[in-house]
Amino acid sequence: MSIFNKYNFLFHKIIVVITIYSCEEAEYLLDNLSDPENMDLVPPALFFHPPQVDVKLDTVVSMQVYGLGLLPASAAHLKIKYDWGMLHYDSTIANEFFTGNNNPVVVDIPEQGLLDIYLYYLPDLLSNQSNGGTWALTTLYFTTYAEGQSDLEFDTEITVLKDFNNNPVLINEFGIGKINID
Repeated sequence: MSIFNKYNFLFHKIIVVITIYSCEEAEYLLDNLSDPENMDLVPPALFFHPPQVDVKLDTVVSMQVYGLGLLPASAAHLKIKYDWGMLHYDSTIANEFFTGNNNPVVVDIPEQGLLDIYLYYLPDLLSNQSNGGTWALTTLYFTTYAEGQSDLEFDTEITVLKDFNNNPVLINEFGIGKINID
């Protein structure tokens, strides 16, 4: 065997070994606590994302209301409680869940520390409701003005999603959000 053939044989062996080991599937530790799949919620569920925020005094903070494994829906009434002694409500914008050709959000503030958020999907020629899934429904904006911790909670007796026939859409679990203010 010539020296060229020895190196050629050795080269091919190395290529085979590299190919075999490079084709092994990577193993990842999926432990991000902000990932909806790691929140120990039973879908379909509503929760705040991120579940906890640490902010400074006199800053604007945002929290998204997310749905995990939601069924298709045409409307939502979200009743949210917050500590009005620490947070001032600023605004709400609609997100991906109720996507359409409209601005599908109306906010009512019946009293301090409570928000009634109404989201809806205006039907078009292709669809009359969202497709469901794991999506952000809305983003809430608050300004912090006192130190401490404010919980964001859903009023589970009033918060509801409805399908295009106005029937309630199942929600198994509701998450709690925390805003820590230094």
